[in-house]
Amino acid sequence: MKKFFLTFFVLIINALAVRRDLHVRLLKLQLQILKTRLHGNRVILTPEERKQVMVLGAELEHAVQDSLLIVHFKTYQKWLRDERDGKQPKKVGRPRLLPEYVELIIRLAKENLGWGVKRIAGELWKLGERIGDSTIRRVLRREGLYPDRNRSARRQADSTWQNFIKLHMNVIVATDFLCKTVITPFGLKTAYLLMFIHLESRKVFISPATYAPGEQWVCQQARNVSLWLDEHGVKQRFILHDRDTKYTASFDEIFNAAGVEIVKTPVAAPNANAFAESWIGKFKFETLDHYCPVERRFTDVDSPVF
Repeated sequence: MKKFFLTFFVLIINALAVRRDLHVRLLKLQLQILKTRLHGNRVILTPEERKQVMVLGAELEHAVQDSLLIVHFKTYQKWLRDERDGKQPKKVGRPRLLPEYVELIIRLAKENLGWGVKRIAGELWKLGERIGDSTIRRVLRREGLYPDRNRSARRQADSTWQNFIKLHMNVIVATDFLCKTVITPFGLKTAYLLMFIHLESRKVFISPATYAPGEQWVCQQARNVSLWLDEHGVKQRFILHDRDTKYTASFDEIFNAAGVEIVKTPVAAPNANAFAESWIGKFKFETLDHYCPVERRFTDVDSPVF
């Protein structure tokens, strides 16, 4: 009779254990699902919550590898070492930024439209305050200063050259020289060509080649390209070129007489004439670099047009 009751009691205990295990598995599943919904898939516990977890872990003799889901088991072990060494837990989260620093960041951003996050961080570092880029970015976003389209437009307005090119692409014609070595009976000679590109349509005019790009030749190319632009209905208001001495005063006067303004790029700044420089580089790479010319006339036409 005793064996019967003992067996019945064991069966009841096992049934309850199975039910308890299912209940624990359901709770663990829900915790895993909630954890995946968190930003960064990470839970930061406060010192009080950390203490509560360690109290329950002590009742299990800290054998919580299979039960601990909210933090990694190695983190739990570190907590135990810190408690054994008498270390107090640090404050949760990032240190709060003082209001005067917030005001300073906003002031720097408003008074210096061309400054970015790294520049503001650098200026604060000069003052002895090391504030991270992410903190500055968060402050600017909260104040509506980053990113801001209007602020970006004002910043571009400070970049005079970039803004000028962007606003006048339909009336700017850029020009530049390109050269190619020619094999002649008298030795190697350098042939020069003068190209013009309309920035908006990307239409290109190339002059005939010459060994001596003097003033008369350059002026003739200015007249030729003026006629070519009129034939193609291209409006020109600005001629953009560098400060090469081959662009003589007579060359500029031909365009000035037609109401076209000459715009010269800054000294030693090839990027300022990026459209012409880029086209010349591509033209050389795809065409001129693949053969060795033996005469100055490269084509059967006097003025190649692309």
